Amino acid sequence: MKRTWLVGLAMCALVNCATVVPANACIGPDGKPVEGKDGLVTNCGGEVVETIGVKDAIELSTEAIDYGYLSEVGRTYTQTFTITNNASETIAVKVSAEKPSAEGIKDDSKLAADWIAFVGGIRYFEIPANSTKTVGMRVVVPADAKFGSQYVTVKVEDVTGETTKEIDVRLTVATEGVAFGGEVVKNNVAPVSLDDKVHAGITVKNSGNAGFAAVYSVRVTPRFGLQDWKEIKTEETKEVYPDSETEFAVTDEDPTVGYGMFTVEQKIVYVNSNGEQIEEVSTRTMLNLPIWAVAVAGGVVLAIILLVVILSIVKKAKANKEGEKPKSAIKEKKSKKEKKSKKDKKADESEKPEKEESGKESIEIQM
Repeated sequence: MKRTWLVGLAMCALVNCATVVPANACIGPDGKPVEGKDGLVTNCGGEVVETIGVKDAIELSTEAIDYGYLSEVGRTYTQTFTITNNASETIAVKVSAEKPSAEGIKDDSKLAADWIAFVGGIRYFEIPANSTKTVGMRVVVPADAKFGSQYVTVKVEDVTGETTKEIDVRLTVATEGVAFGGEVVKNNVAPVSLDDKVHAGITVKNSGNAGFAAVYSVRVTPRFGLQDWKEIKTEETKEVYPDSETEFAVTDEDPTVGYGMFTVEQKIVYVNSNGEQIEEVSTRTMLNLPIWAVAVAGGVVLAIILLVVILSIVKKAKANKEGEKPKSAIKEKKSKKEKKSKKDKKADESEKPEKEESGKESIEIQM
């Protein structure tokens, strides 16, 4: 009877565990199933079931919102964007309007963060699986607003704070006094490259009070009759903030071009001081060499320099050797001449007393 009771108790415990814990679940030290992180659930059998994590689940309809250049003081403007939940479960997100931290934006261009409100005052959203929510954003331009562009960053983040996505917003108060000032202040292409890449860039300055988007692209083509263009940088768009400079450049992440001689074409589209959209194209030639070729060329140049030095030394030594005999002959001749002059001097000195004595004798005779 006692043995039957123990067997029954064991059977009950086994049935209870089977109903509480999934058949393939891993059990941790605390006796509870172990769940994966960021949407991953791992089974004891080694199977990994991948689901969409929060980071990949949040999808925004845009990365930038432009209210345009017709905003007037005292008026209200509304824009919307959508948040999509691509996960298989409900997620909660919150939205906020904050001053942008991008370099180049002056503090007096960040006032729009105080002008934005969300429609209905709603800043918290629960989005079911595979669903989309529309967020309304209202901007009220105050009567004392400065003319020119204002910026704000709208942040969308899940309530856990693990994932944050941003939307850049521009609002230009353009009733009057708006001034653009786009100009290219730097345009460079490295004439020689040693790493199979193009090193090029353009810097655009905006001396006005209204921002604009500039578009940059780079293409290269081999020389020596080949005319097949290769686009190494597709169009890149950046905001050029008021009274600031924005740099566009080819980076290490862009494709390589190979070795040889190339024509590099840079194109930039911006807005000048007259409010006109300008497309500026510049073409430069560059030489892309492998390091070993530079090393060989350097060795050849060094060898030539050493050869020239050696030849110069040999020539000088030869000239010195040939010039030794004439110099010794001149020295010998000079010494002979000196000896002769000394003899002449002695002879003159010996003749001089005789002349003086003969002179004395003639004087005495006369007397």
